[in-house]
Amino acid sequence: MTSNRSTGRPRDETLDTAIMRAAIDLVDERGYAAVTIDAIAERAKTSKTAIYRRWPKKAAIVMEAFLVAAEPLITPPDNLPFRDTVIAQMTALAKFFQTTPGGRTITDLIAVAQTDAALADAIRENWLIPRRTVACAYFQAAQKAGELRDGIDSSALIDALYGPLYFRLLLGHDAIDKSFIEHIVDMAMMGIAPNQEKSS
Repeated sequence: MTSNRSTGRPRDETLDTAIMRAAIDLVDERGYAAVTIDAIAERAKTSKTAIYRRWPKKAAIVMEAFLVAAEPLITPPDNLPFRDTVIAQMTALAKFFQTTPGGRTITDLIAVAQTDAALADAIRENWLIPRRTVACAYFQAAQKAGELRDGIDSSALIDALYGPLYFRLLLGHDAIDKSFIEHIVDMAMMGIAPNQEKSS
């Protein structure tokens, strides 16, 4: 995880946690646009100066708080077949998005990012790009292990798997449950499984 914190003095991890918790809770309650540094400082029982020593702007606080909340809950198991690993990771991610304050902020963050360049950069640099890098490496390893056919575009596969999840998350038109996730993965597997490769 990357961070925009300054590095001038030792950090008080207890205060860091309080600030991030305040930021996530406030965004969950009020929406990102309505949350101010003043409100975060008041909720965390600290000063604006203490916050600015750690983070340069609101987007940096909220993104780090989101990442800290997300990471322990969405790390996939490493001892399952490809299909089961992807389903487990996507299911954990969907549960995080739908049932936790940190997860529920993502729809608001994505919406606001359309007109907030700083937030859009924070989402891309701290959430999207690192996770896509990890997923691409995992897909490439699965290809080498013979779990996927050769020639798969890892970036396109990420979009095919996770795009439907984010689509339902943002529009809220239907459920994001394990059955839906299994269906998405199984449809993808029809095109990427080794037995789909044409014989030479």
